[in-house]
Amino acid sequence: MRVRCYVALAAACVMSCGMILRLPAAETHMVPMRDGTLLATDVYLPSELYTSSKDSSGTLPTVLIRTTYNREAKNAGVSLAAAIAKPFIEKGYAVVVQDTRGRFGSAGVDSIFLTDGAGPNQDGYDTIDWIAKQPWSNGNVGMWGVSALGITSYMATASAHPALKCAYLAAAGSNLYQDIFYPGGVYRKSTVDAWVAAQGRAEFLPFIYAHPSYDEIWERVDLSRCAPNAHASVYQWGGWFDVMSQGQTDGFKALQERGGEGARGRQMLVMGPWSHGSMGKQGELEFPGNRNEVNPPAEALPWFESRLKGIPTRVDSLPPVRYYLMGDVSDSTAPGNVWRSSESWPPPETTPVSYFLRADSALSRERPTSAEGHQSYEYDPKNPVPTKGGLNLFPPVGPVDLREVEARPDVLSFSTAPLEEPVAIAGKVRVRLWASSSAQDTDFMAMLCDVYPDGRSMLILDGAVRARHRESFRTETFMVPSTIYEFDINLWDIAIVFNRGHRIRVNVTSSNAPRFQPNPNTATPFHADSVGVAATNTIYHDMAHPSALVLPVMPLK
Repeated sequence: MRVRCYVALAAACVMSCGMILRLPAAETHMVPMRDGTLLATDVYLPSELYTSSKDSSGTLPTVLIRTTYNREAKNAGVSLAAAIAKPFIEKGYAVVVQDTRGRFGSAGVDSIFLTDGAGPNQDGYDTIDWIAKQPWSNGNVGMWGVSALGITSYMATASAHPALKCAYLAAAGSNLYQDIFYPGGVYRKSTVDAWVAAQGRAEFLPFIYAHPSYDEIWERVDLSRCAPNAHASVYQWGGWFDVMSQGQTDGFKALQERGGEGARGRQMLVMGPWSHGSMGKQGELEFPGNRNEVNPPAEALPWFESRLKGIPTRVDSLPPVRYYLMGDVSDSTAPGNVWRSSESWPPPETTPVSYFLRADSALSRERPTSAEGHQSYEYDPKNPVPTKGGLNLFPPVGPVDLREVEARPDVLSFSTAPLEEPVAIAGKVRVRLWASSSAQDTDFMAMLCDVYPDGRSMLILDGAVRARHRESFRTETFMVPSTIYEFDINLWDIAIVFNRGHRIRVNVTSSNAPRFQPNPNTATPFHADSVGVAATNTIYHDMAHPSALVLPVMPLK
């Protein structure tokens, strides 16, 4: 969602053309949406030099870019939109760049993507419809987008215009409720507050606060709900430490397995050890060779050539899924730190394996006995666990050493013995937790760590669930104090090998601020209670309540 992702790829386009040829000029149109709102839209057409690229009808396929970051933005005096458009124009594409509703040159009120998907207003659909009717268009449209621009591409895919044949997108959310605003029903404070304010739309925050449950507002921006109607073949890539990493894996699965004609079975997924806007060092770890074999930015044009023109390119011979299997960065002989491929996600050879929380802070493949019981801690919303790394939009980002956090009395840590053999995982990580609270509502959070032999406890993933949403994200069901309930915490997807001699660790707590807004432990409506009370939260690990970390384990090849 950060503008620097857009700037970085645009700058790469400028570098690739070497500034030898003049960047194209645009013709601006004010395109009407179904409610009459006019959106500023620039059209770039090939010069006569490229007319040989037109099809037999004399028309062109189109690459559409819908941006929240100003279609007229410049870097070092160079138009970013024109820089992105240039390589496509030179290959015989029309390129259309549009400011989204209420942004920069476009009229209307910016509603943070709510008019871009499958709601009453569908600006992506209407723009594609306008393109398909232009005399220079052959009716085949593809979308290009990174971060916020990728979100508009996902949302247009959800609106399912038949002319949208494909998309190329990166680092984007496909279900905005779970991927951005309320993962696990818990408000993602640091990311949302800062990004919305940076857009000059802080006045929109009360609207977001008023919709903490999954309702018809969030249905508009949920690709998974609309996947059966989608027609587009989408190249989607992201990073394991990206703020919206789950957007790509879930978006791929929804379209690949449940998409309509043109979408189902025609998707591509690339996941590397990257974060939002960075393909280098992640937090305190640097994964080797992560761009030696796979370079997603170089595959955008081949993707459009294949999907919009029907020209065979190298992407046609690639497997549907390519993912970087991370590993021990301190041992060059350790397994992992390699690219893998698969026909599906997660890889079909994965098996869910439970590592049970046990007494004495152990994490074991053996189920707990009836003799084991529970552990309690006090969670005080006025003294929350501080955020240290993780899948954030703004720093701190990525894997960091959590030993300082783990020393707190309100954090429970459970670890395996040093591994005798490496353990490889690829897919969704979950924590099945049996817990109670002295309060009617609270949060439960889990952190997956790779503990190195030198003691570093490196954060890999974390997730959260709000107790009132333990049964449904659509409705609220409060707890009866001191009553035991089962909770499912989604830590999102990952691919990593825990090396021999390392330990697998899961931390359980009830806060992670400012990544998540602290729960006040009251039954008041969301954001209505700024004070809160302390709660005693209890985690159970006995025969009747086998709390567990569930890992998608696969054999090492």
